[in-house]
Amino acid sequence: MADQRKSARQRLVDAAFQLFSSQGVGATTTRQVADLAGVNEVTLFRQFGSKHGLLAAVMTEAEVLVSPGYRLELEPVGQIPTDQALRHFLTQCLETLDQLSELVRAVIGEAGQFSAANSQAMGRGLQTIRDCVAEYLESVLGQGIAPGLPPEEVAGLVMALLLGYAAIDSTTSGPPDIADAAVETSGLWPNRAAFIDSVVSWLLGLRPQPAEDGLDLSRPGLTTNHPNTETWIDLPAPIVHQVMQAARKAGNQTYALIYVLWGAGVAAAEVPLLTRASALYDSSQHILLVGPNHRQVPLNQWIMGRRYGTYTKNPLTRWLKSRSDGSPAMFVGPDDQPITPLRVRQLWAEVTADIASPTGAPLALEQTRATWCVDMLLKGLTRQDLSLLSGLSVEQLDPLVQKAQARSALAQALRLDQQSGSASSKLSQPPPATATDGD
Repeated sequence: MADQRKSARQRLVDAAFQLFSSQGVGATTTRQVADLAGVNEVTLFRQFGSKHGLLAAVMTEAEVLVSPGYRLELEPVGQIPTDQALRHFLTQCLETLDQLSELVRAVIGEAGQFSAANSQAMGRGLQTIRDCVAEYLESVLGQGIAPGLPPEEVAGLVMALLLGYAAIDSTTSGPPDIADAAVETSGLWPNRAAFIDSVVSWLLGLRPQPAEDGLDLSRPGLTTNHPNTETWIDLPAPIVHQVMQAARKAGNQTYALIYVLWGAGVAAAEVPLLTRASALYDSSQHILLVGPNHRQVPLNQWIMGRRYGTYTKNPLTRWLKSRSDGSPAMFVGPDDQPITPLRVRQLWAEVTADIASPTGAPLALEQTRATWCVDMLLKGLTRQDLSLLSGLSVEQLDPLVQKAQARSALAQALRLDQQSGSASSKLSQPPPATATDGD
């Protein structure tokens, strides 16, 4: 019986998901969906337009699809070996696809019949699932993913592999008692476990080697310290303040997050490790404990020449004091869980969507860290001291030192030009009149 406490739309989506998954889209009538949801069939057409519109809504609104963790029973990160956690995750994903086989076949088989709007909705649903997979992979693998291959792309590839395997398995498998033999006959994998092992090996192969000092940077929660700083580009003050203004309009948490990125040079991978206890402040200082080793970093109240509050009253302190949840995390995602690096990047993209760099390119998240480093160097910090604060090596700071020197040279040239202009103006003026004996 449908849960009458839910809206009619949600009941229709739930009913459609149940029927599409069990008997397929083709065999399901709109009358069956409406009856199971306990609503009039006219309401279905008013809400979704057609059965394909309803299918698109299922992809974007059914809780089990937009939140894969809803059904998956995942072990807490860090409590089991990484390879075992990945195998467990992939196994449950395939088992879920088994349960949704009729729905998957319908989505693939009837894709050509979708309207443009329905196709876009389906795409958004798949992106939502991809983002959930990316968050899980980040939590398990940490930031240990090959440079140039964002977690979202890795998650998309994993989804393609899983859907491809499910499609191959469903078309080559025979009866249950000979299913494994049928897959072996296909010449791809001896069985499902072999396929999962292949995917796990590939994912583990994306991680960098452990650091020379013995710290395993591929462990969950730890950040790799090998960014390509040569590609980092710092930003001028007007753009920085424009981003801050946009962040302020986006809400307290987003404003506080962007403030921390600009004011302390925190990397996206380090944000989930920040807790409420990581902020130490009084009337004379505001310090953050950043990274797995809790390095101390000052949270600047002055950012690119403009002051954003005081040490005790700024975007971060206002966010922390406004919260009513019990999560110890400094920044939170759904269900008050610590925010993920993926969500940090998504919030950054939302805030900067209408703001372009001087070259016209979209703003990159690492530009906050680059801008902070260059600003600290211009204020007189040595590269050795900045290395301690930033967590970057002296060698990694070299490209940023060059950028700071270039900015300093530009500022000096502008001052010289202004001084020259002032001196020239004085020379061009006629000398003041002087009194004569005849006056």
